[in-house]
Amino acid sequence: MKSNLLSLSIFIICKNEAHIIEDTLRQAVKLADEIILVDSGSIDATVDIAKQYATKIYTQEWLGYAKQKNYALSLCKHKWVLSLDADEVLTDRVIEEIKNLFESGQHKKSLGFKIPRRLFIGKQLVKYGGFYPDYQLRLFEKGLGRFQDLPVHESVELWDETRQDYVTKNSFADILNKFFNPKLKRKIIRNLNYPLDHYSYNSIEELEAAFMNYARLSNKKASSISASLKAVYAFFYKYFIRAGILDGSLGLQLAFINAKYTYSKYSGSD
Repeated sequence: MKSNLLSLSIFIICKNEAHIIEDTLRQAVKLADEIILVDSGSIDATVDIAKQYATKIYTQEWLGYAKQKNYALSLCKHKWVLSLDADEVLTDRVIEEIKNLFESGQHKKSLGFKIPRRLFIGKQLVKYGGFYPDYQLRLFEKGLGRFQDLPVHESVELWDETRQDYVTKNSFADILNKFFNPKLKRKIIRNLNYPLDHYSYNSIEELEAAFMNYARLSNKKASSISASLKAVYAFFYKYFIRAGILDGSLGLQLAFINAKYTYSKYSGSD
């Protein structure tokens, strides 16, 4: 089994994730020969469980999402790294896809890769409403990547030597260049085909509480009228344009929560 592992570092930050961390690590060890876990003071069985799987476990007081992840990134020994949240589980299909990518050398043609992410609320998969594919830039060259220090939704940005700047996605020029010249060697960010699974919320109430917390942390403010219009559009977009209606009552609840979140984010209300 070990000989089939990639020279790849997977890094995870966590605190009190005993309910899911074994599922996350059990899949991670199928892919990479180094698993770095940075714990910020768990008082449950998280660390004890992780000892069965993680290559190295570190304790670091909470620095904030971006700083904590950048610290974990700095501990990785390999050139290529994969960032996972503690409640994200790699599927067997994406593990195989990544292995094929590295074994064929195709990974060298890109700065990094985005992985589609499937959201589960409890055990229920959210299929519509814009929650899938929810591409996340997680697989990249260590020396090119860093996490942006944002109040919420920290994300990876990669250094592009051609632009002499950090990038988070392909520009329109990148897309045109690759379309008209498929043999172009310029490195760009690519999407993988198969997903990882996200088990962040046990209930719809837990999701709503998290969204309201994100809204409080946001600094995007607008007038009450503007916030109301944005909220109405957010509901319409999620429920109709992104087909949340196809998720039944769950899709309706999520559309309302998204509208409430949008209004709170821009109005500054709870």
